[in-house]
Amino acid sequence: MSDHSDWHILVIDDEKDILDVMSLTLKDYGYQVSTALDGVSGLEQCRKKLPQIVITDIRMPGMNGIQVLEAVKKLSANIEVIVCTAFAEMELAIQALQLDASDLITKPIGDQALQLSIGRAKQRYISRKKLQDYAKFLEKQAADQAQILHQDKMMSLGRLAASVVHEINNPLSGILNYIRLMSRILQKGPLKGDTPEKFKQYLELVETEIERCSQIVSNLLAFSRKSSPSFAPVHIHKLMDRCISLSRHKLELQNINLTSHIQQDLPSVEGDFNQLQQCVINLIFNAMDAMPNGGEININGSVDSEKPWLVIAVEDTGTGISEEDLPDIFEPFYTTKKEGYGVGLGLSTVYGIMEQHNGSVEVQSRSGVGTTFLLKLPI
Repeated sequence: MSDHSDWHILVIDDEKDILDVMSLTLKDYGYQVSTALDGVSGLEQCRKKLPQIVITDIRMPGMNGIQVLEAVKKLSANIEVIVCTAFAEMELAIQALQLDASDLITKPIGDQALQLSIGRAKQRYISRKKLQDYAKFLEKQAADQAQILHQDKMMSLGRLAASVVHEINNPLSGILNYIRLMSRILQKGPLKGDTPEKFKQYLELVETEIERCSQIVSNLLAFSRKSSPSFAPVHIHKLMDRCISLSRHKLELQNINLTSHIQQDLPSVEGDFNQLQQCVINLIFNAMDAMPNGGEININGSVDSEKPWLVIAVEDTGTGISEEDLPDIFEPFYTTKKEGYGVGLGLSTVYGIMEQHNGSVEVQSRSGVGTTFLLKLPI
């Protein structure tokens, strides 16, 4: 016999004999059972114990079954109510069903009819609960998505910042040396001969290097900014220039050569520039991780000749992805990297962003040969 011990049923009937028989029958089936001789006391028990199922007689003095049904549904829409009547009254049946009764059964109630009715009520209760849980899951997923996007972005930013520190340090050292040199020259007295011209050259170099540092920092700040998705026309050349600029020094440190082939006069796409940048940066980082001893990355931008898609391809000559891992790579927290090299958010983030843009991400890979990721965006 099935275990029904987690199910609590409240039975309301003004006839004590019927109440006792039904109570014993349900207890024999293994249910937890409470009883009440009238609608008012039944509703009070319902408030205290919150049963999953209520079985109520329809014709009772004072508060009748229809009123009980209505009050129970106001208390909790999740409680399933079975209405019993000794009269096959179509009008009452329609009214009960309009008030979301689980079932309407006629007296005398046979065991089979009772079990079928309770079975239907239980199935309705379980289905409703699953739908509510799924709705809560979707709400939570939507609420968490912005946080996940930002968390992944901060991971990428940390890795970028580590390499950018070195990239900024070089021009800053040059600026400091030129300033010290000009300071020593000024200490010797007025500028003579070709010294003013040299000073001018030094200042131009200082200005160029400061602009370079400023651009690097601006790009990092733009990438790190947490903002709501904002869709606008995105020009792929500008997007690629920004991504390559942010990644260039890290690529040099890892002895990786990056080439790009972006078709001229590509149409713009509707999207969020910052999120699309996050996708491309993630794919470049993945490619770098797959080539610890150096290699080649090739980025292509083109229009699909068969469909109105703009396609961004990031191709590497790295270790590739095994056939066993390929089906799972877009799952959150799934990673094939060694500990300390990632937590598996990057590709799931890319997948989510592309879905938001009504696009897609595809992968082509051979273990030991290399990998190509394709970002496809509707034009």
